[in-house]
Amino acid sequence: MTLEDPTKTLATSQEGSFPFHMTEFALNLVVHKGVMPFEQFARRRWATAHFPPVQELDVLDVGCAFGLSGLHFANVGARSVTCVDISAFAVANTAENALRNNINNLQALQSDVFSNVPSGRRFDAIFWNAPSRLDPNTNHCGEEPGQEIIDSEFLFLRRLLAEGPNWLTQGGRIIVSLGGNNCGDILTNIVQENFLEFSTLIRGAGEDGKPCTLIQIQKPFDRTNVRFDQSERLTKRARNIYPAGVTRVSIGTIPIQGRSDRLSIYAQSGEGARVTDVDGNHYVDFHNNFSTLIHGHRHAGTIAAVASQLERGTSFGNATSADVDLAEMICERVPAIERLRYLNSGTEAVMFAIKAARAMSGRTRLAKLEGAFHGTYDWAEVSTRSHPGNWGDSPSSVAPYRNTPAHVTDDVVVLTINDVDRSRTIIERHGSELACIIVDMLPCAAGMMPLDDDYLSMLQDVAHKYGILLISDEVVCFRLGYQGASAARAFQPDFVTLGKVLGGGLPIGVVGGKKILMEAFAPQDSAPVPQGGTFSANPLSMAAGRAALASLTAPELDRIGALGGYLREQSEAAAAENDLAISVQGAGSLFRFHAKRTRPCTYREAHHNAVESEILRRLQVGMLERGFYVAAPFWGSISTSMGKTHIDDFLNAFRSCLSEIPEIKEFCNRSAP
Repeated sequence: MTLEDPTKTLATSQEGSFPFHMTEFALNLVVHKGVMPFEQFARRRWATAHFPPVQELDVLDVGCAFGLSGLHFANVGARSVTCVDISAFAVANTAENALRNNINNLQALQSDVFSNVPSGRRFDAIFWNAPSRLDPNTNHCGEEPGQEIIDSEFLFLRRLLAEGPNWLTQGGRIIVSLGGNNCGDILTNIVQENFLEFSTLIRGAGEDGKPCTLIQIQKPFDRTNVRFDQSERLTKRARNIYPAGVTRVSIGTIPIQGRSDRLSIYAQSGEGARVTDVDGNHYVDFHNNFSTLIHGHRHAGTIAAVASQLERGTSFGNATSADVDLAEMICERVPAIERLRYLNSGTEAVMFAIKAARAMSGRTRLAKLEGAFHGTYDWAEVSTRSHPGNWGDSPSSVAPYRNTPAHVTDDVVVLTINDVDRSRTIIERHGSELACIIVDMLPCAAGMMPLDDDYLSMLQDVAHKYGILLISDEVVCFRLGYQGASAARAFQPDFVTLGKVLGGGLPIGVVGGKKILMEAFAPQDSAPVPQGGTFSANPLSMAAGRAALASLTAPELDRIGALGGYLREQSEAAAAENDLAISVQGAGSLFRFHAKRTRPCTYREAHHNAVESEILRRLQVGMLERGFYVAAPFWGSISTSMGKTHIDDFLNAFRSCLSEIPEIKEFCNRSAP
C-alpha cells in the first residue's frame, strides 16, 4: 500500500471507510475510525522509520494511535514497549495489532501521559509524535479548534517535559517528532523551563513533502545528583570483616570525586544492559562481571532454565541429564573439543589442562605469554604482574606472590607477545623440556592485544616440532567466534579451557580436548590425573550454561562484534579530536583502553606509568558518574542486551569526560603532538 492510500482513507473517515487494513514495516495492521488524525500519518511514519536504534531498550510510546511506532519498535528488537493513549479505542486498536502480529513484548495502557504507567517502570526512550500544528489552524475533522484544544496540547507538552525525566533511566531520552511550524520555539521555552538539554537528531520530509524533525531531550549531567551513601556505609562495614575491605582483589575500591575516601559500588539488581546500585544509581553495564554476562542481566532463557532446575533441586551426588546435554552442545560446537570435564572456574580449568599436559607429555615445564592471566594456579600466574623493575631484558619468570617456591618460577618459560623471532628462540632453547604452551588469543590482563597470525603460526609449528602440547585459554575470548576463538583464528590446540560466558552467569569451568589426550582423566579409579569437585557439573550451572550457549548464535556474535569495532574506532576518533593519547585494543565485543597514542602490541608497550594509570582511573570514575560501568583499569565487553544506542551513549559520555574532567584535560595538553 502506498502512503497516499492510508492517508486518503484516513481523510475520508466520515464516509464510513473504517476499519481498513494496511501493511507498514512488515506489520499487518488494522486501523479503526478516530484513532489518529489523518494529517499526522505521514510524519509518524517518517519518525518511526528514522527513529534511533531501539534494540534491547525499554521504550514508552505516548499517544500510540493504532500502534504503528510502538509495534515497529517491538518488532525490531526493543526489549519492551509500553504504548499509552488517552483514547480507549486507540489502546484497543494497538493491542489488537500486537495480537495480529504475534508481538509479545508490547503492553498497551489507557493513560493520560504517565497516570496509569506502573510507578516502578523506567524507560530508555520516551516517544511522542507531536500534533501537526500547535497553533490555531484545523483540528482532526477540518474545523477551527477552540482555545481549550490548543491549551491542552501545550499542557500535554509541558507535562511531558516536566514529568518525563523522572521516568527515564540514567542516560535515557525523550524524543519528539515535530512538524515544520513554530513548535520548535514552543519546545525550546519548555525545555529551558525544566532545565533540560535538547538537540536535533535528524531533519527531513515525509512522503507528503512536509518537513519533519526528530528532537532529542535529556537531563544534563549533574554530579550532585549521583549519590553513593549506601555504598559508603557498606564499604565501612566491609572494612571490619574483609582484608583491604574487599572479598575479590579484582573488585576494589575506587576514588569518587569529592569524597575523602575510596569506596566500593554495591549492586542491588540488574536488568538487561543495566545494573542498579544500592543507592538507586543506574548504569549501562559494560563490566558484565568481567565479560561473563554475555546476554546481560536476567536473560529470559537463562532465568527460566535456572528456575525450572531450582524446582527439582540445587545439587546432587549424582550425574544429571543437564550436564550431558551441555557437554554434547559444547562438543558439537567447538571442533577442538572431543571430550571434556567440568570444573567450577577458569582457574581450575587451566590448572587441570596443565596437569593433563604434564601427565600425557611426560614433561613438567610450561611456557606462557608475559602479562597474560590464566587464573591463580601457581604456574599459570607467573609473570602476570611483572613490571620494568623485575621483567628483565629477556622475559623473566616473576613470582606471583611473596615466598613463591623457587621451582615454580624455574618451571615456567616466559614469552614476549607477538615477538615471533625471540619467542621461537626461547621455545627452541627449552623445547624438549616443555609440556605445554598456554595461549590466549586476546590476553586481557596483558593489554588485550590480538595475537598476530604469524605469531600463532610460529607457536603451532614449533610446538609440533618439539612435541609440545598447546592449551588455548578461551575463558574470556571464547566469544570471538561461534566455535570459539581458536577455531576463529584457525589455531589447532590440544586442550581448550572455557568458563565465564559458558555458565550463563553461574560458576563453571571446562577443560576439553582431543579424545586421546583427555584420557588423562580416565579410568575413573586410576586416572593419571584424578579430577573431581563437589560442585563440578552442578545442575544450576549446567541449565544456565545450556540456555546461554543456545542463545549465543552466530548472527548475535557478529552483531555485538560489529558494535565492539564501532566503539573502539569512535573512541579513538574522539580522543584524537581532543589531542589525547588514548588508544583502544581488543577484538569482537571486547575492548580495553590504553593511555597510549598508538595501540600497544606487547605487554611491555601496554605497561602504564603512574600518570597514565591515574588518567584511566579518572576516566573510569567519570564514566561511572555518567552512568557507565566498566572494569578497572578501563576495559569491558558488549552484551547481546545492547544495541547501537547504548554504544552511542557510551561515546557521548566519553566525550563529556574528555572535555569536563580537569585531570584528563590537562593530560590532553601534555599528550598533544
